[in-house]
Amino acid sequence: MSHLNVLLIGASGAWGTPLVQEFIKQKSSFGRIAILARSDAHREKFEYASQAGIDVVVGSFLDSTSYQGFDTVLSLVGNPVLRLQPAMIEAAVQAGVKHFYLSEWNSDIDQPAIANMRYFRDKQATRAHAHAVAKENSEFKYTIFITGIFTEWVLMFGWDHEKNSAVVYGEPEKRVGSTSIPDIARFTVQSLLIPFTENGGKHFPGRRTLRVQGGSKPYGELVADLEAARGVKYDVEYRDPAEALALMEKARQEGDEAGEMFWSIRTLPASGFGVADGKENGAKLDNELFDFTPETQTETHKRFWKQG
Repeated sequence: MSHLNVLLIGASGAWGTPLVQEFIKQKSSFGRIAILARSDAHREKFEYASQAGIDVVVGSFLDSTSYQGFDTVLSLVGNPVLRLQPAMIEAAVQAGVKHFYLSEWNSDIDQPAIANMRYFRDKQATRAHAHAVAKENSEFKYTIFITGIFTEWVLMFGWDHEKNSAVVYGEPEKRVGSTSIPDIARFTVQSLLIPFTENGGKHFPGRRTLRVQGGSKPYGELVADLEAARGVKYDVEYRDPAEALALMEKARQEGDEAGEMFWSIRTLPASGFGVADGKENGAKLDNELFDFTPETQTETHKRFWKQG
């Protein structure tokens, strides 16, 4: 049994809930597992976890007292809150937290082609802040978890599953890497039990990057998986990503941040860079560090999109 005391932030929603459920399954492997809720009303969302033995702490993620008693923090916050992660790290370090998981679980954003992508801007800023903290504080360490796109979400943005049609900005031949949400949850919980091995090199002290992936294949083959799973044919239109980028810029000029993010991410899945194993950087997957084999992309689509 590990004596790690783990705090989860942003644990509701389509990603947080499966992760909490995985922690419940492996609760005996940890000292204390807790979820931070912003209010008593928000706390009610986690009643299922509380009944399973997970603590629910009410407080602000910007207040250092919320982090007291925890050595490890997992930030699961979504787009609207990503820009606040540097302040979260500061509060956590003040309380004595030694290990912080940045809210990543996405494609390899070290790839030059997407490093400056608008959708990942706040993630890059958080990485830079964690790097600065680790350089000044030798006790602080952080983990970046790279998984590729969530397989269940790859064929969502721009897709109409009632009309069986889609508009995709990119090319069907471009490779996309992804991992199922349940498997990402398993990888994440198990990663806490793997001895921390700093692998950022001399330029990134305190940093551990873990890369896992259920599989990768051309985008068009994922579409074929979907069609086979649902037993229907889709009308898929592939467009020039420049069209989506023009709409992104229009949203930026109008102060529509949500629209700006939406059009930015529309260019990723069929770009060839929506992967965990960014070959452009000589990246290598770490699947062998874990004791299970993840679902293939085809298996995930069969499960997620099964008829009936």
